Amino acid sequence: MTLADTISQAYQKKWSYINSFNLEFNFDGASALNKIWQKSNITNDNLQVHIISVSTPQFTNTPIEVFQGDMWKFHNGRDEMYRFTVTFRDSDQMGLYRTFLNMYRMSKFSYFDDVSFNMTLYKDADYLDESMIPLFQYENVMIENVSQLDFNTTTENQIAEFSVGFKVLSPVNLI
Repeated sequence: MTLADTISQAYQKKWSYINSFNLEFNFDGASALNKIWQKSNITNDNLQVHIISVSTPQFTNTPIEVFQGDMWKFHNGRDEMYRFTVTFRDSDQMGLYRTFLNMYRMSKFSYFDDVSFNMTLYKDADYLDESMIPLFQYENVMIENVSQLDFNTTTENQIAEFSVGFKVLSPVNLI
């Protein structure tokens, strides 16, 4: 294959772009969190403006490795806990940060069923003949952490950013 053929093939590929996605929260079953979410007046539509990035869970395990009979035996062991992070930019005097912090605090004192919720990560269309597709369905998600805030008087006007860590037993891969 010539260099010209390789370049031609590269131009014809429908590359997937990492900056076209949507994230949807569903707090319907999480009664304790749903009250906090509704009080914040945040919807999935206006939340998209706040989302900077989503780091999906790493699929990994604790391997089983045994040296027996003068040879190694190994296999994939139990899956590790699936953790992922969403980074947000905030508005309205840290309204989104305060909402997630209140939900985190509520999760420490409530039953799992009252504070676990669902999330769906969608891949938006990159080209005209494509449509938005669900990429991952996260069921029974809990908030694991809310990052610190870094206030600084030496920076220019900068929009506040923070991250929220989530954990889930098993993400459903919808691909």
